[in-house]
Amino acid sequence: MARHLELAAAVLLGVCLLGVTVGAQDAGDNRLSHLLINEIEINPPGLDTDNEWVELLNPTDEPIDLAGWQISYSYRETGYLLLTETSQIIAPGGRFVFVYPGLRLRNGEPHIFRLLNPDGEVVEETAPFKDESDNERTWQRFPDGGADPWFPDLWLFMENSRNKPNG
Repeated sequence: MARHLELAAAVLLGVCLLGVTVGAQDAGDNRLSHLLINEIEINPPGLDTDNEWVELLNPTDEPIDLAGWQISYSYRETGYLLLTETSQIIAPGGRFVFVYPGLRLRNGEPHIFRLLNPDGEVVEETAPFKDESDNERTWQRFPDGGADPWFPDLWLFMENSRNKPNG
């Protein structure tokens, strides 16, 4: 019972801090057809350069090759980076952490993160997130991969869970 109360409190807090992912779903079914942005570190403790990252999750039943996929690096509409220069496979249920190379995101400004497939189509776009706390907390889909049918686009600001399930 205590665990349910903790979860209810976390969901209520999340609604207050709600981040919504747009453009990634079509009646809830499209979510399982592509990579998802699952966790975001905008302002790590200490030096930000080479320490800011985005975790991607493959929620599908098929392996996904990262070749040609891109992620945004700017708080504006432009600026994308290739996730990898070579073929790299993410297994079903697997994760990939992309570290922004030699870049620093502006901590005091909200960032919208966009994921583009190899055809250049935006398949994932987050709500604007910002982080001025300079600590180990990250923006995370909750629960991991947005698996809750009631709150598939709920994001919480919680302790870092890099390369592990959120929540």
